[in-house]
Amino acid sequence: MKMVLQAKDLWEIVSGKEEKPSQPTDAADWERRARKALATIVLSLAAEEKEHIIDCTTPKEAWNILEKLYEGKGRNRKFMLLQDLFGMNMDASGSMDLYLRSVKEKMSELAVIGLKLEDDVKLAIILNGLPEEYRYLAVTFENVEKIDFDELSARLREEEKKIGPHNGKAALKARVKFSGKLRLKCWQCGEMGHVQADCPQGKSKKAEAKFAM
Repeated sequence: MKMVLQAKDLWEIVSGKEEKPSQPTDAADWERRARKALATIVLSLAAEEKEHIIDCTTPKEAWNILEKLYEGKGRNRKFMLLQDLFGMNMDASGSMDLYLRSVKEKMSELAVIGLKLEDDVKLAIILNGLPEEYRYLAVTFENVEKIDFDELSARLREEEKKIGPHNGKAALKARVKFSGKLRLKCWQCGEMGHVQADCPQGKSKKAEAKFAM
């Protein structure tokens, strides 16, 4: 809303930086712009939100009331935002793009009220909300000193395209490819380095059974 008001050259009136002039001609123009600013704010609100500013006659008065209601900077506000942030996951969002956007919005809200998270904490929150198929990425980024979150977002979107919905086998192969630390044991032959679905012995037995049939 601040960006909308700035684009319409009305923000100075709302913030109080531009006071009402003493000259009648200038004052009339100021009042016209003030009414426009107030209308812009009111028209963006839901019906239940309009009740809070129904008696306001200036845009600054309406803005101050809304700011107190929705931009609290106290401890409870921080706790609520952190709780929302730690509870986010990609499964609830439905897509990687929506998930990343929601996480970044909460982080921005925390930064506005004076709580800036460290890069490692941001990374941990993002990775913690991913489905199991993406867990191998935690190992990939383990030794990265500086995190570029735009690059991270692009990487996660690419991984979503590769993995796709219900493609756990592809994710498992990717996990083996990217993580040298993961030691996978085959349930078919007992050897390390591959899973039962990719076991050479299992494939040969299946071929023999097919030939026999």
